[in-house]
Amino acid sequence: PPIIIVPDPPSNNEERPAHLLEDPLCADVILVLQEKIKIYAHKIYLSTSSSKFYDLFLMDLSEEDQQSAAGHGFGVAVTAAAERMLHQEERHHGRDFLLRAASFDICESTEEAGSGQRKPCLRASTSDGILRGNRYENGERGLRRGRDLSSWSRAFTSIQEEMAEDPLTYKSKLMVVVKMDASIQPGPFRAVLKYLYTGELDENERDLMHIAHIAELLEVFDLRMMVANILNNEAFMNQEITKAFHVRRTNRVKECLAKGTFSDVTFVLDDGAISAHKPLLISSCDWMAAMFGGPFVESSTNEVALPYTSKSCMRAVLEYLYTGQFSSSPDLDDMKLIILANRLCLPHLVALTEQYTVTGLMEAAQMMVDIDGDVLVFLELAQFHCAYQLADWCLHHICTNYNNVCRKFPRDMKAMSGENQEYFEKHRWPPVWYLKEEDHYQRAKKEREKEDYLHLKRQPKRRWLFWNASSSPSSSPSSSAATASSSSSSS
Repeated sequence: PPIIIVPDPPSNNEERPAHLLEDPLCADVILVLQEKIKIYAHKIYLSTSSSKFYDLFLMDLSEEDQQSAAGHGFGVAVTAAAERMLHQEERHHGRDFLLRAASFDICESTEEAGSGQRKPCLRASTSDGILRGNRYENGERGLRRGRDLSSWSRAFTSIQEEMAEDPLTYKSKLMVVVKMDASIQPGPFRAVLKYLYTGELDENERDLMHIAHIAELLEVFDLRMMVANILNNEAFMNQEITKAFHVRRTNRVKECLAKGTFSDVTFVLDDGAISAHKPLLISSCDWMAAMFGGPFVESSTNEVALPYTSKSCMRAVLEYLYTGQFSSSPDLDDMKLIILANRLCLPHLVALTEQYTVTGLMEAAQMMVDIDGDVLVFLELAQFHCAYQLADWCLHHICTNYNNVCRKFPRDMKAMSGENQEYFEKHRWPPVWYLKEEDHYQRAKKEREKEDYLHLKRQPKRRWLFWNASSSPSSSPSSSAATASSSSSSS
């Protein structure tokens, strides 16, 4: 049978994450350096590469105490009553809004009451212009949350949510703004971000000491070790660190996929929905990059409908795109996965699924399971959806077991396409010429056997008589005398 060959994975998959820093599609984080420099990034890449970023983005921003917020100019503590009002308003409209609300703090009115005392009142916090109440295009009042981070980490100053303009689409969207410590320089910080996205560090970076300083602040100890290796002329050891980086991030990405952490898109399927991450999909699939980064409607929505697709198949595709590995499950339909992979223009995944399918069929055949019916079903589906290696294997199996398949599935064989039937006639085993020769041989053999039988039947029956020579009446005295003389001479 033909051997299923799996080609090498796409060579540019490792380079694409770095392009997201230069071309920040679907960015959801703004990193602010020195109060003016903005760098757009993605939660899923930062959090799966750095435990500090992971804890930062999972932080509950609504639990900041009012004293700390007022002391650092945030004024972002929202009272429980205000939150309840906002949630009631959200339920009243019956759809999900991006909540934004002005922050309030208690102040004293300049107007004096008649009793000579000042009345406490609520006013919008003017300590930070970013946190003032706004009304957006849809007329909704949003909720802005944030907190001070100076006591939590030396790398970050503050974090808050706000409506910001997407750098590529120029549309307003809810993003997380993280202000970095003033000691962090833009050039070395970009090198750190490149490591967090790709796991690699260029040996020719200029300010390695500052990169090590930022790695220390972010608690990225692997990067600090890579810098030490370069300074000690042992850069070859960094390859092992990069391998460990990818293994560790693969495990974290799988966890985020399973839990839906930091997801920004939901795929609506025939039997349910699965949460996913646009940045990871864009960097690993041209089809996804075109859909989310192009002029399509899906680029600006959080839900994408994929009809004729099951959760098990979509989960296998997502794990492949996230990790580059094929993973199976008991409820996975091999052919449906091939159809989806071909639909998403993933030939490497198609080849992996072909190999998995053929391995399963061969194992079943070794266990004396009848696979002829499955092979017939797979054949034309595989041909239609560009799974040509699986189709060739199915053709070989049918041709090798042609007589048995025709006897069990005569209608299905007649319903095959003309090209397949022509292939069967040409490559079937035993071939037609052999069957003709065998038929001629069997008929000649029967005729020969019949002739031999008739020939033996026509022969006359012969009688064979056995007697003793001494009792024969033809014996004479002369012969007995000759016998006696011969015996005396011999003595």
